[in-house]
Amino acid sequence: MRAIARTLTTLALLVGACEIPCIHAQSSRTPSSSVIEQRIAQGEVKSSKAMTAVSIPEGVSLSDGLTEDEAVTIALWNNATFNADLAALGFARADLKEAGLLRNPVLSVLFPIGPKQLEAVVNLPIELLWQRPRRVAAAKTNVQRVAESLEQNALNLVRDVRLAYSDVLLAQDRATLSANIVETRRPIPTIMEARFRVGDISELEMNAARIEARTVEEEVGRLAREVPVVKERLRFLLGLSAEQTAFEIAPTTFQPSLPEDADTLLREAFAARPDLRAAELAIEAAGQRAKWERSRIFSVIATLDINGQGTRGFEAGPGVAVEVPIFNRNQGGVSRAEAEVELALRQYALVRQQIATEVQEARAQLVQARESLTAMRERIMPRLEEDVRIWQASFKDGEVPYLFVLQNRQQLDAARVREAEMEATLRRARVQLERGVGKSFGGRQ
Repeated sequence: MRAIARTLTTLALLVGACEIPCIHAQSSRTPSSSVIEQRIAQGEVKSSKAMTAVSIPEGVSLSDGLTEDEAVTIALWNNATFNADLAALGFARADLKEAGLLRNPVLSVLFPIGPKQLEAVVNLPIELLWQRPRRVAAAKTNVQRVAESLEQNALNLVRDVRLAYSDVLLAQDRATLSANIVETRRPIPTIMEARFRVGDISELEMNAARIEARTVEEEVGRLAREVPVVKERLRFLLGLSAEQTAFEIAPTTFQPSLPEDADTLLREAFAARPDLRAAELAIEAAGQRAKWERSRIFSVIATLDINGQGTRGFEAGPGVAVEVPIFNRNQGGVSRAEAEVELALRQYALVRQQIATEVQEARAQLVQARESLTAMRERIMPRLEEDVRIWQASFKDGEVPYLFVLQNRQQLDAARVREAEMEATLRRARVQLERGVGKSFGGRQ
C-alpha cells in the first residue's frame, strides 16, 4: 500500500505542476472613479455582509450641506442595488476557482478473498493537461467581463444620483420662486376689488382675479410638497431611506460650457465605456470556451494497475484508457460555443450602436438646452428686468397704476422659474452626456 501511496503522490505532483494561480477580479483599465475602483475591488467582502448600516465615506461631511460629488460617493458605498450587483463578482470568482480545480483520481481496490490476490487500480484523467488552461483562461476573462459590467452599473448609478440631485435642486428653486410669485400677486385681488367698487371693471373680472390668485397659491403648495418627494428619491439612491440621517442640498453653480464635437466624444466613449469593454471580453471569453469545447473531443485516462502478489511478487503496470471519438465528438458543445461567439459579436455591435446613439442624442440635447438657457439669460431676462424698472419708475411718477407694475413683476417671476427649469434641463443633458461618454467633464462648483 505504501507503493500505491507513492504512485498517487507522484501523479498528483505531475498534474499539479501545470496549475495556474487564481487572480483577483479587477478591471483591465483604470476605472473612471477611484471610489468605483475601491467598491469593485472590495465587492467580495462587502457583498458577503448584510448591508444594513449606513456608511458615510471618509472625507464626506453632511454638516455643511451635501454636494453633488458627495452624494455620488455616498451612493457608491450604500446603494442597495449596487451592493447586490457586487455579489455577481463572487459568482465569477467561484467559477474561476472551479475552473482551476483538478479532478480527483479514482482508486479501485479488489480485496483478496480466497485465491484472489489483492489488486488496485488508480485512474487519473490527464486530458486536463491541455483542457484546463483553456478553461481557466475563459473563466479569468469572464471575471474581467463581470468587473467591467459592474463598473458600468456604477456609472449608471452615478447618472441616477446626479439626475435625482438635479431634481431636488429644481424642486427647491421652483418652490422658492413660486412663493415669490404669490407674494407679487397677493395685492392684485385687493386692487381688483377696489376697481370693481368704483366701476372700472366688472364683477366677472374681479372673480377671475380671485380665482387666478387661489390657483397660484395651490400651485405653490403643490410645488412645496414636491420637494420632500424628490428628496426621498435621492435618499433611496444614497441608501439613506431606512435611516434618520438628515442632510441639506448645498448651493451649487453650473457653467454651461459647449461640449466637444460629436466625433471626438464618440472616440472617447468607445475608449472609456466599460460596457463596450465588457462586450469585447465576452467575445474573448466565448472564443476561449470554444477552444475548450474543441479540446474535449478526446478523453484520456492514465491507469496504474497494482497487484499485491504476482508470479514474481509485487506487480505494478501503467496504462491508458482513451475514449475513441467515433460517435460523440462533442458536436453539441462545440456548436453551442460557436453560437455563443456569434451572439457575443452581435451584442458587441449592438452596444456600439447604443453608445453612438446615446452620445449623439445627449450632445444634441445639451447644445439645445445651452442655447435656450443662454438666450434666456442674455436676451429675455435683461429685458424683463429693465421693463420692471421702467414701470416702477413710471408708477413713482404717477404715470401708471401699481397694477401694471405687479403684472410685469409676475412676468419676471415666471421667467425666473422658466430659467431654473432650463438650467435643470441643461444639467440633465450634461449628466446624460457624461454617462454616454463614460467620463466627467467638470463644470460643477
